[in-house]
Amino acid sequence: MRMEWGSEIGVVFYRWIIKLRRQPIYLFFSLVQPLVWFLLFTQAFSAIGNIPGFEQITGTSNYITFFTAAVIIQTIASSALQSGIGMVNDLDSGYLDKMKVAPIRKSSILLGKVLSDGVSIVIQVAIIIALALIVGVNIATGVLGIVIILLLAMAFGIAWSGISLFVGLRTKSTETTLSVGLLTTFPLLFLSTAVMPKELLPTWVQNVATVNPISYIADAFQGLIIRGFEWGAIGNAIIVIFLIGALSLGASIILFRRAVYR
Repeated sequence: MRMEWGSEIGVVFYRWIIKLRRQPIYLFFSLVQPLVWFLLFTQAFSAIGNIPGFEQITGTSNYITFFTAAVIIQTIASSALQSGIGMVNDLDSGYLDKMKVAPIRKSSILLGKVLSDGVSIVIQVAIIIALALIVGVNIATGVLGIVIILLLAMAFGIAWSGISLFVGLRTKSTETTLSVGLLTTFPLLFLSTAVMPKELLPTWVQNVATVNPISYIADAFQGLIIRGFEWGAIGNAIIVIFLIGALSLGASIILFRRAVYR
């Protein structure tokens, strides 16, 4: 039974990977915004690294190094948006209607989809890390740290994709899914410790950042990039990822079951 279930997930996973290979433009456009941020935003605001106390707080005076975590998170969020949009496209094309009568566990459809999203995210984050190394960012934790960053990125991406899946299944609208994704991602990113260290943020933003899940992901990435293995920050990130995934994917599964069984 488990082997059959695994095979079904593998088939759905392979379908989405093939679609990605045939339409690499989606991968490219998911990277455009993070690349623009990385190459232009960091240059425009490079002087932030000279703010008194910045190096003491963060461990680096190079704002590009500090901002790398924000670019990685933006890359993950942009890619995760494609999950809900892809599901809406399957609803519109009638693919899910065909799956209703297919001899396959319906959970395999959703799991295969989010796993393919995870692989896509790993590829994109690896490109961002490679670019960071090219422009002079030093990863304090070396190869092992990069592996941990990629694993956390995959897990966070799968969990975060549950939000766009939920919106897509709920609204059945590509435009709404995209709008909600953008309206939630950008405010959360700028109200976190990903763009600026907490101590340099206004008091009210510090309060928001304390309960902002993205802050915990950013802290883990920044630690691995700048300071070394901070297992407390990594552990906090894992807990946050688990909670987000449990809520977002749990809600998505409920809606998905309604969509394929009604």
